Amino acid sequence: MLPPVFTSVLLLWSSIFGNQTESDKMVKMFSEGNSESISAYFNSSIQLTTPGKEGVYSRSQAKMILSDFFSANAPTQATLKTKGNSENGAQFVLLNLITSEGTFKVNIFYRGSGNNVKIHELKIEK
Repeated sequence: MLPPVFTSVLLLWSSIFGNQTESDKMVKMFSEGNSESISAYFNSSIQLTTPGKEGVYSRSQAKMILSDFFSANAPTQATLKTKGNSENGAQFVLLNLITSEGTFKVNIFYRGSGNNVKIHELKIEK
């Protein structure tokens, strides 16, 4: 059995660095403009906002819309702006996405961790 102090340190360590994996993955996927990889994390339906599109879409519809966005706005770099937890228990990641057509703000709201991450809201705005 682990001492209580050691257990507390492990829990704190995993809460701080556990989310880093998800945010790092998201930065990489958006830097690459990889709609296939990103959509693998979509919930079965997702609130999606891109320039000119806004609504609740199925995973496959959202994947096509995101693919169209990346085709029109080829990403060159994504950087993590901030990450955290929202009041309703979801986690969020805010990115700056630099593309061939300018810089966009990306807001990603998701639940879960590791292999169980499900993005339920994605906003991409100028």
